[in-house]
Amino acid sequence: MKERSEYLSQQKNFTLLLFIYLGSYAYSSADGFPFPMGARSWGIGNATVARPDFTSGFTNMAGLGGLSEVVAFSAYDSHYGFEGIGTFSFRAVGPVSSDLGIGMTFQRFGDKLYNESAIGIGAGHRIGRFRLGLKANYLQNAVNAPSLTFSRSAIAFELGGIVEVTSKFFFGAQVFNLTQASYSGEYGRRVPTVLRAGFLYKPQKNIFLSSEIEKNTDQQVAVKVGLEYQIWEKIFVRTGVGARPLTQHFGAGLKTKKFFFDYAVHASQQLGWSHHLSLGYIFWKRGAD
Repeated sequence: MKERSEYLSQQKNFTLLLFIYLGSYAYSSADGFPFPMGARSWGIGNATVARPDFTSGFTNMAGLGGLSEVVAFSAYDSHYGFEGIGTFSFRAVGPVSSDLGIGMTFQRFGDKLYNESAIGIGAGHRIGRFRLGLKANYLQNAVNAPSLTFSRSAIAFELGGIVEVTSKFFFGAQVFNLTQASYSGEYGRRVPTVLRAGFLYKPQKNIFLSSEIEKNTDQQVAVKVGLEYQIWEKIFVRTGVGARPLTQHFGAGLKTKKFFFDYAVHASQQLGWSHHLSLGYIFWKRGAD
């Protein structure tokens, strides 16, 4: 019985390590923590740092400067077909004035065995052609296994900016974990610092080209490129590609006056396909009353 108990304990430890590895790989494939969220973002390869709209709650709070809509949004990401490493997220954003927007976000990755979560609140302010954003994040991850149980937390700040160079060209940059915070507790370690910079180019009203370079202190430099094409007033198609690691992205979206729905898939050469779903509701839009 003792040998069997030790064997079962080893099996549980192996399962735990596998979950942590898959979670870490998923995060490295997805730009580091916190996860990029929303099928729209995944459809264009997560090249979103210079996009100034209500999708900016997870990507660059500076984009909320000049926000004209009150929006609630939820998303679910299923990674590589493995149970226990999905991600649920929620975001709500809205304007305070014509130049100031605020937002709150929530996301949770994993299951009872291993999970990571983040709650954030931030704001973006527009000053002429410049937008600046600041966000505070409460991060927590936990392991709950028979042979290992712990929970650790941290508070990480992020700062971002977007410059409207012309009406068709935007440049954006962001730093996550500005103060180089560390997790608390016995298993504490430094939260990765992530630097992102990129542009958004709109050669036509219905075409959006974006590109981004990212450096996570724990990973290699990542390059991402995305394209969104509005084929009709309410229908969008998207594609993107990421390098280091190499990923391919595809997506589509439907947007009405009140609702929007997005779906995307992305593929990793090592682990296969992931699926992403988003659903949002626009409660109010300036000028629509």
